[in-house]
Amino acid sequence: MDAREDRVLYLAVADGRGHLMRAHLLRRLLADTGLTIDVVTTSAAGQAFLAALGTPAALLPGGFALLFDDRHRLLATRTERHLAAYLTSPRRLARDVGRLARLAAGARFIVNDSLHPAALALAAAPAIAGGPLVVNIHGDNLWRAAVHNFDGRAPDWTSGAFRRLLESVDARAFGRIVHSLAPADRIGVSDGPNRFRLPPLTAPPRRARAEVRRALGLAGRDRLAAIYLNPHFRDPRLAIRLETALAAEGIRFHGVSEPWAARPGWRPFDPDFGTIVAASDLLVSGAGAAALEQARRTGVPLLALVGDQPEQTLNLSQARAAGIQARAVGIAADAPAALGEAIRALTANAVPDRAVPDDHARIHRLWRDAFLCLAALTKENHHANRPEDTDDRSGPGNQQPRRRQWRSRRRRAQPRASARASARADAAAGLAG
Repeated sequence: MDAREDRVLYLAVADGRGHLMRAHLLRRLLADTGLTIDVVTTSAAGQAFLAALGTPAALLPGGFALLFDDRHRLLATRTERHLAAYLTSPRRLARDVGRLARLAAGARFIVNDSLHPAALALAAAPAIAGGPLVVNIHGDNLWRAAVHNFDGRAPDWTSGAFRRLLESVDARAFGRIVHSLAPADRIGVSDGPNRFRLPPLTAPPRRARAEVRRALGLAGRDRLAAIYLNPHFRDPRLAIRLETALAAEGIRFHGVSEPWAARPGWRPFDPDFGTIVAASDLLVSGAGAAALEQARRTGVPLLALVGDQPEQTLNLSQARAAGIQARAVGIAADAPAALGEAIRALTANAVPDRAVPDDHARIHRLWRDAFLCLAALTKENHHANRPEDTDDRSGPGNQQPRRRQWRSRRRRAQPRASARASARADAAAGLAG
């Protein structure tokens, strides 16, 4: 009998709430499959965010974090010093590795979302029979920004060594899911039985646009901005300038911000924010992959507030190439005039009764199937590595499933309906077996 439970431990870093939201959505998405998602995160504030959505979470005590100023600008030098202290302290990284391994005992695998050093250490370590397997989940552009972090700031040999180290650790992981804004990845692409490229996962609207607008007290010609700004946007002057610019254009707003929750029109959390976005005329947020994907799926233009973040700059470039309607306003030049100009440009040709294809069900199915396939492979891998098996089982430094030939040619992860149904049935049977 397989000793592993039908359970996944999902480590979601709390620096960006998008990682936490993805964990919450996947927990709900897989609830009826027999695969349970237990969540662990990196801060008490992240725990509170998940609790407000209805998802409980454990906490890693080591204090891993990226550091930002009060306008969501990454403090690169301070972050690198903080991470160096984290990596070298036995009470921090080592403590997190131990706690993560204990929480993962019996689970099919650990999800590392996104690039937490404790889970990367477990993925890099030689696989011990019964030990945790690791599946890395990260954005395409987050990965690019990470591997090129030291390019141009350190000697070429240093940046090259760092890049090769990350690539090696990622290659040793049991699986990987990369979410991407590129049009080619919207269909879902598999680079092998446990390597996937998928569109970003976002929450679908739960109510019709007209119903939502009536509930918010909006008349037919009233315009609405849906605003989500993560906790790194803390400067109240930015809130004042944004409110002023929207009021000057006659646009009401529904704002979500933990630091600004006491301001009129704002609240700290909104589990149904995806519904608000679909009913709005403008989305205001950072340039995270989830916000850009929400703009694409709902047809709502995005006003992106951006600072010094390479990942978000790459996201915007990729989104524009994909035809997503977005305009960036630099936080350093966020006077009401600049914001007003961007708001007018984005809402000038708004279509109140826009019709956009509903991709949510299809994309949710892609993510669901990827997790079920990975869970089924862990069962196969577990049986393949039992002591009574022959000597051709996986070696101690390889977490990939035995007897799986690597497919170097990219293929669609969404085949014909009959084949897709068969694949899901096989995955479900693997879980039940």
